[in-house]
Amino acid sequence: MGARHIFDGRHRGAPGIAHGGAVMTVLDDMVGMLLYVVGEMAVTRRFDTEFYAPVLLGVPYEVSAELVSKTGRKLEVRTELREETTGQLVASASGLFVVVTMAHFTSSIQKATSTPCIVRSPREGRC
Repeated sequence: MGARHIFDGRHRGAPGIAHGGAVMTVLDDMVGMLLYVVGEMAVTRRFDTEFYAPVLLGVPYEVSAELVSKTGRKLEVRTELREETTGQLVASASGLFVVVTMAHFTSSIQKATSTPCIVRSPREGRC
């Protein structure tokens, strides 16, 4: 599964280069789409990223993801970011995701809404 992405000024880290966190977000997002396509709800257990070359702003990249293996609830995935014209691999990630049920998310929402507010917005006086 694949998509095309161009990093722009919103993703700037160093001059002319995308921030590593933005690159990781795109790779992680591609895995999210892969999980949607394979029909699994899963959460991240591990996501290891490697950078091979600077990811430049304004350059088109191809991002892809694949399911490497499935063992019980464990999904091993791999995702890559390649420069569109040359095919040069500039970043990749591999990860372990764990299949969960909808109850995992609904219980998290319930916990979040029942947790006392620790930080309040100074303008609005609420969380």
